[in-house]
Amino acid sequence: MREKLIFKEKKSILIVDDEPGFHHMFRFLLEPMGIDVSSAYDGLEGLESFKKGHFDLILSDVHMPKMPGPELFDRIREIKPDQLVIVMSSGSDPDYNFEKEAQNKGAVACLYKPFEVNQIIDVIEKALNKGNP
Repeated sequence: MREKLIFKEKKSILIVDDEPGFHHMFRFLLEPMGIDVSSAYDGLEGLESFKKGHFDLILSDVHMPKMPGPELFDRIREIKPDQLVIVMSSGSDPDYNFEKEAQNKGAVACLYKPFEVNQIIDVIEKALNKGNP
């Protein structure tokens, strides 16, 4: 695993997921790399956090209480069409192609849980570099 991501400016990420373990993992991985990590535990809380702050990147689960990920994604896009978003899913619903829907909505990446540490760091780094060439 890389020890530090290199960016010209400090970055901020909002994690929107109803599983507390993911928030702890992202904080553990990203805060030592100089990335501010904020947390929301459902889609509605994620939308409120998004409205109140500036985030370079949002990582959102698909299946959450109060507001599912696709609806959150739509609401974010209404407010800030160019917001960088990575969508995550456990892939537990074989009839739902979250990857296709997320790509159609402009997500920069789609991740299936569980994922490898190096995989998530690579995806975050590529997304943040894409947003700030």
